[in-house]
Amino acid sequence: MGFETFIAGRHLTRRRKTGFISLISMISVSGVAIGVMALIVVLAVMSGFDRELKQKIVGVQPHLRIEKVDGIEDASRDIAMIRKHNIPGIVSLAPFVEGQAILRSTKNATGVMVKGIDPASEDLSIFEKNMVSGTLNFQDSVQVEKKRFLWFFKHKIETRQGSVMIGENLAASLNAQVGDVINLITPIPEPENPFVPIPMHVRTWSFLVRGIYRVGMNDFDSSLALLNLEQAQRVYQMGSKVTGISMRFQNVDDAEKWKWVIAGDFPSQYFFRSWYDMNQNFFQALKVEKSVMTILLGLIILVAAFNIISTLTMVVMEKTKDIGILRALGATRMSIRKIFVIEGFSIGSLGIMFGAVLGLLLAYNLNPAADFLKKTTGLDVFPSDIYLFDKIPSEVHMPDVLTIVGFALVVAVFAGFYPAHRAANLNPVEALRYE
Repeated sequence: MGFETFIAGRHLTRRRKTGFISLISMISVSGVAIGVMALIVVLAVMSGFDRELKQKIVGVQPHLRIEKVDGIEDASRDIAMIRKHNIPGIVSLAPFVEGQAILRSTKNATGVMVKGIDPASEDLSIFEKNMVSGTLNFQDSVQVEKKRFLWFFKHKIETRQGSVMIGENLAASLNAQVGDVINLITPIPEPENPFVPIPMHVRTWSFLVRGIYRVGMNDFDSSLALLNLEQAQRVYQMGSKVTGISMRFQNVDDAEKWKWVIAGDFPSQYFFRSWYDMNQNFFQALKVEKSVMTILLGLIILVAAFNIISTLTMVVMEKTKDIGILRALGATRMSIRKIFVIEGFSIGSLGIMFGAVLGLLLAYNLNPAADFLKKTTGLDVFPSDIYLFDKIPSEVHMPDVLTIVGFALVVAVFAGFYPAHRAANLNPVEALRYE
């Protein structure tokens, strides 16, 4: 009876060990899957950020800005000088005026960047495609007001009102809609006067909201107002001067190349800035952040590799008798090594497969997942006022996915080397001594 009890207890212990090892194997598979999934999702989001930022920035900002200290006096002459180069792929070449101001409605007031553009020569496709309400119309509106001087004498007064285009977030902040009149307040410098301590006064201009756009980037939707070029020149009292000349190319990367070619024809008072110059620090920070996130999340896969090592090491300890029998029957050390290397590869492959599938599903459905999380828990994982965009940008690059899968497979294979080496070096006599 005692011997039967001993055998039954030994079988029960073996089943418990086997179940425990299976649990650890599942944890190892889960660790690899989570690491692969996290890397795929994070790299997709970072790539999406890079793409969206570039598209939004180069869509609103000029690809190449040509400016001069105190403004450009004769923009048409400078434009003609640029056209002599016969630059291929130019989309637009137009003068512009920029300045800061305050927009005030009957409900609120906020600071904005005012940009005066020439609708005939400027590329406005990004605004045309993203109009929420109204139209992209910069024509002045004429209002006729009848006034009575005496009971028998009436006269008409015509007043012209400029048009302004504003972003959706700016319109919401001002509580303004298409057709509303808002005031533009600008500082105007006065001639120097020793009796006036601050040689500056403000002037208010009335504008009719003709259109509201949403380009999808919070900075532009909440702080940019578009005027006609002539209106902007009057507002900032520039006369015929302009702030600069904007150039747009079919290929935005051409701006950096042609910047140096064109600059040779202009004196030192002119300065040239490409879209990359204006946002260089931002894109560099994004690139560094992507690299750091990749390294940190890659550590998850390395941690999962240690789980694979511990799992296979426990398998070697639990299967010592079986390994000894195989060695006694003539199995070579290389064949024993292959068994455990393949075992590690199998655990890694299973985790990689699950992680890749889950990662791709989540990367392609990030916004629905974020909306579901917000509805169920009330947690806004992607507030647009912090992250610049109104939705989570995501772009899956298959080379990135293949790199992640390849890295995880290599780590899984290397994780099986130590347990395989330990199993291959077992002495059959020592393994079977107590069996």
